[in-house]
Amino acid sequence: MYMGEVICLKRIMMIKNRKWKEFFLGDEEIFTLHATLNGIDKNKLVDDGEAKFPYVTRTKINNGLDMFISKQPSPINKGNVIIIGLDTQTVFYQETDFYTGQNVQILYNCYLTKNIALFLIPIIKKQLEVLNWGGNGATLGRLKKKRVKLPIKNDGTPDWIFMEEYVQTKTKQIKSSYQSPKKHEISDFRCLDEVEWGEFKLETIANIKGGKDWEQYNRITGQVPFIGASAQNNGVTDFVSPKGREAQVGKGVLGINRNGSVGYVFYHPYQAYFSGDTRFLEINGFKGKKFINQFIQTMILAQKDKYAYGYKMGTQRIKNQIIKLPILKDGEPDFEFMEQYMKRLETKVVKQGMEN
Repeated sequence: MYMGEVICLKRIMMIKNRKWKEFFLGDEEIFTLHATLNGIDKNKLVDDGEAKFPYVTRTKINNGLDMFISKQPSPINKGNVIIIGLDTQTVFYQETDFYTGQNVQILYNCYLTKNIALFLIPIIKKQLEVLNWGGNGATLGRLKKKRVKLPIKNDGTPDWIFMEEYVQTKTKQIKSSYQSPKKHEISDFRCLDEVEWGEFKLETIANIKGGKDWEQYNRITGQVPFIGASAQNNGVTDFVSPKGREAQVGKGVLGINRNGSVGYVFYHPYQAYFSGDTRFLEINGFKGKKFINQFIQTMILAQKDKYAYGYKMGTQRIKNQIIKLPILKDGEPDFEFMEQYMKRLETKVVKQGMEN
């Protein structure tokens, strides 16, 4: 270990002993906070050229990314900023220039980097927990009055260098302990537009099972993930001991939110208890097959926007939901291609992660 790394590590180890101070998000000497420069409704987007610009909304997943779009007539937001969504209270870092939907706020300063943003985001999110949907969301006025506690230097100003080094060191620690997945054998290099596709009702490719309500006050704490109707943390909202409730336990399955964050789908390779606000799917012949489940998960997610709180994704609607899948010459699903395609994606993502 180099001397510089030793000094940096010592600074990180002193985080609990550091001096901290509260700052308003609206303090113009510390932050710049304003509404998005565009705020374009999805139905008003212009399709005019290559779709290479991120279109960011208040969604709780994919770093706020809804899709990529072409250049728009509206001004574009510059990257290297933190975005905050009204009502959903989502907080993400946007590295590149981007457009947004409605009700997105933007926070930055001249010191901001990706690492500093990663330090700030959990602190900001903690302060937004008291806000909620419908009249008490993260408006610009409310955000400016929110305080965040930050590590400071001797002169009382935020210690941006410490924040940068802290995240750098944590990232190195995580990477050093990371074990690369088994190298995949790839034999099919076809792209999605090079295969034939067919339509299938979910009930024809999966066994669909219902979850069951289990009131929080009556739950037994344990080690098994409790799957609620959340769009975050892979749907995990609690940990329980489901003895006597095994009918609602699944492993190697897809969980679908029928209520709450309707239409979100997650793959659960571990044993999990499914609440009454969810359903879980055992893919016929491929229960526990990670890559095939993840491919089908993506296809189901593509249908998410048709559902809402007033149009829930109940068991019958799930059974009748039609999704598109790659097919063989006989019209049956090409599960081998799905597995190969997802293995290629994982290999690509892991390689990029190790290079960064």
